[in-house]
Amino acid sequence: MRREYSKAERLERTCLRVAAHIRELWEETGRSDTRLLDGLFIPDELVLAGHSHAFSAKGRREHVVPRRVVINECIRMVKAKEPDIAVAAFIRDHVRIVMISKEECERLDRRGAFKQRMPESWKIGGDIFARLEAAEIAWSPKAD
Repeated sequence: MRREYSKAERLERTCLRVAAHIRELWEETGRSDTRLLDGLFIPDELVLAGHSHAFSAKGRREHVVPRRVVINECIRMVKAKEPDIAVAAFIRDHVRIVMISKEECERLDRRGAFKQRMPESWKIGGDIFARLEAAEIAWSPKAD
């Protein structure tokens, strides 16, 4: 009989699987792929943080920390021989989705070129929503 997992358990298991894939790809090819952080591997329902105030059906999902930033840190951790459980914890803490409007997406890409990076003052472990704040995107957390 199949076991039912809580949302928190599913997220932990998912992040651990993704961490292992990142490590294995890096060991085999010397790189990894940002798509490992997308919906097929980490379902949005596990990481949806909220919606912008301007979000509509024509909007899109946005990783609050760009996938490239997350993957680069995961690779740094793998190279430093940190265990998959530590990489998984990093993924769990940094992969979140906020639904934003098309205009907000364009603003995010324009303001300081935040398309694939965080604000210059941001450091790993800092506020994961700093990029949205820097682009002046107001949002509300998802009610659980």
